[in-house]
Amino acid sequence: MPSILEPFNKEKNTFKTPLQPLPYLKIGLGIFAVMMLIVVGTFIPKGSISITDGPGGSGPVQISIEAGQSLTEIGKTLARAGVVKNYLDFVNAAEDIPQSSQIGPGKYNLVKSMGAKEAIFLLLDPESKVSIKIVIPEGARSKYVYAAAAQALGVTAAEFEAIAKDPKDLGLPEYAKNNVEGFLFPATYRFDEGVKPVDVLKQMIKRFNQAAEETQLEATAKANGLKPYDVIIIASIVEKEVAPTDQSRAARVVLNRLKKPMRLQLDSTLNYELDDNAVILTSEQLQKDSPYNTYTNDGLPPGPISNPSFTAINAVLNPDDGDWLYWVTINLDTKETKFASTNEQFLKDKQEFLRWYAQNK
Repeated sequence: MPSILEPFNKEKNTFKTPLQPLPYLKIGLGIFAVMMLIVVGTFIPKGSISITDGPGGSGPVQISIEAGQSLTEIGKTLARAGVVKNYLDFVNAAEDIPQSSQIGPGKYNLVKSMGAKEAIFLLLDPESKVSIKIVIPEGARSKYVYAAAAQALGVTAAEFEAIAKDPKDLGLPEYAKNNVEGFLFPATYRFDEGVKPVDVLKQMIKRFNQAAEETQLEATAKANGLKPYDVIIIASIVEKEVAPTDQSRAARVVLNRLKKPMRLQLDSTLNYELDDNAVILTSEQLQKDSPYNTYTNDGLPPGPISNPSFTAINAVLNPDDGDWLYWVTINLDTKETKFASTNEQFLKDKQEFLRWYAQNK
C-alpha cells in the first residue's frame, strides 16, 4: 500500500501501487492461536458528522457514507466535515482516480484539512473504515473461530455453534457432509457493525468456495483418485503437522501410507479428539477409543481436524513425488522436518527430535 504522504503519481495520474478493495487478507502461520481485533467507532446518527477539533482546525473526523451516494454527494459530506476545502476538489480528484468508484457505504475515520486525493486514498484503505475485523489463522479449529468471532460481535460462541449444527443455508459444498469444520477459510475478514453471526459464517464459507474454485478442487481430486472431502481432511492434517514449505511432502506421506495400506499414526488427529496440542502423547492417550485415533484405526479420520489454508489444500492436490512414509519435526521452534522412506531412518530422526526436546523443553 503506498504511503499516505505520497499515494499518487502526479505525472501518470495513477497510484504507484494499484488500490483494490480488500475483502480479506492472508496471514502467516498461526497454528495454535486465534487472533482478533475489533475497531468500533462512536455511533453517529444517519447523515451526521462527528468532529474533534485540533490545533489550527485539524483533527480526527468520522464521516458516514450512505449506500447509493454519488461522488458529488460524498464530496459535499467531506466538505461539510472540513476534510476537503470544497466538494469540487474531491469530484475533480475522483475523475482522475478510477478506483474512486469503489468507495462503499459505511463509517470512516478521516482527518480534517486533507488534500482531496489523500482523502480518496483513505476512503479506499480498509483500515480507515469503522468495522469489525476478525483474523483467522491457518489451522484454527472451528471452536476457536466461533470464540473469536463471538467476542468480536459481542455475542456468545453458542450462537455460532447452534448455526453450525444446522448449516444447510450456509453455502457449504455438498461434499462437506454438513460439517462446518474444515470449511471456515483462514483469512482476515471485515464486517460492518451489526453483522449477524450467520453472515459471518456464510462469508468464511464463501471464501472457501472461492479457494476451491481457484484450485479446481473437485476436478483435480477426481483426477488424483481422491474424494474432495478427503482432500480437505488431509489438508487439515498437514496444516497442523508441518510448516507450509513441507506440506506437499507431508501430503505425499499420507497418500503413500493410505495406498499401502498403513495406519497414519498421527498425534494431530488424536489431539483433535483430546482437544489438546500435546507434543508427546502418553501410552494411555494412544489407546483412546476414538475414530480420530489414527494409531488404532485404519485410514483417515472421519472429518477435518482444522480449517486448512489455500497452500495446504493445493499441497494435497499437487503433492511432491517421493516414496517417503515418515516425517519427524526435529525442531519445534524452526519447524525443521525430516522425511524418511525407511523405519530405520525414521527412528534416527525421532532420536534427534527427542534430544532437541530434552534440551529445550
